[in-house]
Amino acid sequence: MTDRDAEFDAITEKEIFEEARDRLQIAMTAESKNRQAALDDLNFCEGDQWENASVNGIASNSMESPQLTINLTDAMVRRVVNNMKQQRPRGKCHPVSGGANINTAKVINGIGRHVEYRSEASVAYDLGGEMAVKIGEGYWRLISEYVSPESFDQDLRILPIDNVFSVYLDPASVFPTGADADWGFITGKMKRIEYKRRHPRAENAAWNIAGVGDDLEWEDREEIRLAEYFRIRETEQKIFLLRDNFGAEFVRPAAKMPAEESLKDAKLEVVDERMGAMRRVEWFRLNGVKVVDRRILPGTSLPIFRCSGNATNINGRIRRRGMVRSMRDPQRMVNFGEVAKIKRLGLAPKAPWVAAEGQLDGHPEWNEANTSSVSILTYKPVTVATAQGEVVLPPPQRQPPAQIEAGFSEFVQGMRANLFAVAGAPNEPGADMQGQVVSGKAIQRRQSLSDQSHFQYYDHQTLAIAQTWRVMLEWAREIYSTERMQRIIGEDGMPSMVKINEQVEEDGIKRVKNDITVGDYDVVMDTGPGYETKREEGAEALMALVDTPTLGPKITQVRADLVVRSLDHPYMQELADRLAAMTPDGLKKLMEQLPEQARPVVQALSAENDQLKKALEAAQMEIKMGMQKEQLKSATAVHDTVTKADTAIHVAEIRAGAQLLNSPAESGKHPQEAAAVIKEASKASSIDG
Repeated sequence: MTDRDAEFDAITEKEIFEEARDRLQIAMTAESKNRQAALDDLNFCEGDQWENASVNGIASNSMESPQLTINLTDAMVRRVVNNMKQQRPRGKCHPVSGGANINTAKVINGIGRHVEYRSEASVAYDLGGEMAVKIGEGYWRLISEYVSPESFDQDLRILPIDNVFSVYLDPASVFPTGADADWGFITGKMKRIEYKRRHPRAENAAWNIAGVGDDLEWEDREEIRLAEYFRIRETEQKIFLLRDNFGAEFVRPAAKMPAEESLKDAKLEVVDERMGAMRRVEWFRLNGVKVVDRRILPGTSLPIFRCSGNATNINGRIRRRGMVRSMRDPQRMVNFGEVAKIKRLGLAPKAPWVAAEGQLDGHPEWNEANTSSVSILTYKPVTVATAQGEVVLPPPQRQPPAQIEAGFSEFVQGMRANLFAVAGAPNEPGADMQGQVVSGKAIQRRQSLSDQSHFQYYDHQTLAIAQTWRVMLEWAREIYSTERMQRIIGEDGMPSMVKINEQVEEDGIKRVKNDITVGDYDVVMDTGPGYETKREEGAEALMALVDTPTLGPKITQVRADLVVRSLDHPYMQELADRLAAMTPDGLKKLMEQLPEQARPVVQALSAENDQLKKALEAAQMEIKMGMQKEQLKSATAVHDTVTKADTAIHVAEIRAGAQLLNSPAESGKHPQEAAAVIKEASKASSIDG
């Protein structure tokens, strides 16, 4: 942007600076109480828990009294935060309308995971969620940057905001994520050398307005403090409804409308047009006296995302808090009880020795018997006169020490129970009675109750990540609007390269393949355990299916590589790739991951391999058919020989029988035998025929 851009002429630099200063004062005034309470919560969680004058006065009567901190608050907070880390939500885009489709949605999801991976977005998400649990709100942001100093391609990055007090968001914002905020600030510092390189004509004046927690004490000679000012402006603009040859419709504002020739080449038709209010995000960098930089950002929402804790509107003011606020008094009482116990022990006398007068004379080691380890204690026997005569008194006896009153222990245990109840963990496994058996399911139910007490933090973190994906989707339409090779990451964490916004021509119609600049997409969240946990569970379920006699052989024959890939072992991926290459679908997927130069070579080798396989199968079939013919011929010859031999035997038997029955007298005597001979003769004649 130049110093005098026509799009900014509506408001001068002086007016922009004054507007920013006034809005920052509004945010500081509206959030002053929340900021002070949040700062106290943060210090309290870090162990600074003895600032309360009343408790301090009760717990100690002198400067020498101990101030112990049994920081159960941080332990409870850490439990909630770590549980959120184990079930970090994940965003997904679904096609809605305007030319959106499932394949492009998969590419967009892969780009989103790529942005999160290269940004280490988990750091931003976890820090924002942790601050929401501790003080009631946390933040992260989205920026664009060049891929490298030598590149013109840009990429997105999600950045954490470590100092939550450096963010000032529109107090009129109602949504937990700040999605409806119209303006916001982020203060920060920059090296003075970098500042002069970027803005050589700007004054060396630091931004000197700050609220609670964003003090100016860290200002030094090497760095200068600046402010980033974001605001949303609505401008009237003509918008057009376009339709392509496939019937898909999408909206284009006048500023992004292609030329008429481009519309004809792309077979696009203007269906309708109207005037509408378009939201745009403007960004300014301010020093102490003026605007030193400005830019128009993509999208329609601020790239600042709030992860909220507990928010309540009281008399028109939003009161924000985390889980530390309600734990402060019970935690102080626990600390007070522990200190009181120690003071009571300090005041209790040591276990004394009772000795008769004169028994310890000449033996000074008894003076240190309670404070040092003495192997031998010698005493002087003392006798007394009684009616029965002289009696030797018993040796010195140790008396039992003073006991702490039972009320002290009951008090501390009661305060701990109050603290756990306020923290949302009323049933601690360690609080069970000695000897009582507690089942694993009972412990899981207790954990479930604890999770339900703090589910709002996880839910608000999910909403903030969903808003991040929505803004990231809007930015992607401009940042990734050119034809380029782009890395995407699948749901299984495997990267691949895809060409986006590729100009192709099919059947004489030009279209854009993997066009992420058009279409309306909605964002949904996938919650629950992370992919690694799901992968382990899925591997167990898959191995159970492989063991079944009905589905097991089919799974291993179709995609055995998926079974192997689900196993967590260093060599499983390499083995899965080799198995995948043996199936058409797996080979196709592997081909997509190869460089463009290597694809023709692999395709040629694959085609040659297919031809060799077909030739080998044909030769095997021919050999098999020849062998079958020879076997059939041999079997037929054997059958004919056996049949002729049987026939000759039958004929000889018939002739012999005929000779025996050649006379009418013999035939009359043996009618049954004669009928049998005649029947066999008829069969033999039919066989010979």
